[in-house]
Amino acid sequence: MLKYSTISVPKVLHEEIRRTVVEDPRVGYSSVAEFSKEAIRLRLDELRRELKSMERSNDDLDRLVRAIRKAIKTR
Repeated sequence: MLKYSTISVPKVLHEEIRRTVVEDPRVGYSSVAEFSKEAIRLRLDELRRELKSMERSNDDLDRLVRAIRKAIKTR
């Protein structure tokens, strides 16, 4: 199994990242790939948190629906 694979980004985006990241050492990245890997990892973390939040919301909604149904039946 390969440890790494490749992805493609539009040349315009690649150039913008290179200008911003590689040409300014204050940013702290040495390559477009290093920056992109970190950006993707951070976005995946955000998406995972959003999904967990949605799952909790769905669980809360399911409990509410069950409680309403139960209250209606006991009338």
